[in-house]
Amino acid sequence: MMIREFEYEDIQKIMEIAYYSLDDYYSPDFFINIWQVSPRGFLVAEEDGNVIGFVLGVISEAATLRILMICVREEYRGRGIGSTLLNRITERFDGLRRIHLEVKVTNKDAIRLYRRHGFVIKKELFDFYPDGTDGYLMEKLLM
Repeated sequence: MMIREFEYEDIQKIMEIAYYSLDDYYSPDFFINIWQVSPRGFLVAEEDGNVIGFVLGVISEAATLRILMICVREEYRGRGIGSTLLNRITERFDGLRRIHLEVKVTNKDAIRLYRRHGFVIKKELFDFYPDGTDGYLMEKLLM
């Protein structure tokens, strides 16, 4: 497996992974806009020429990385790909003091992953997602 920067040609594979991994719909424009704003924060995991996962992150405020999304194809989950993506995006930004992300309270696997990486729940976000699901704001302090 290799981790590399997103390329425009990856958009269809990213859309497929997001469609099957997430409850909410995200348009191709969403992904392209994030890539244009934060090209260093859009990484893909690739194996044998196939995109199998991705991570999106942006600097949201001084020294704070906000992870917008981590997705891995279902058949590749449990192999450390999400952890690798999370570690790699963190390495791409110098001087980070914290990382924030939101996660659905029902996404137990993701919450476990984030806790293993040192994230803690900072607060509950009521009715946060378009489908009305609550979320957690999770944070990891780096310094």
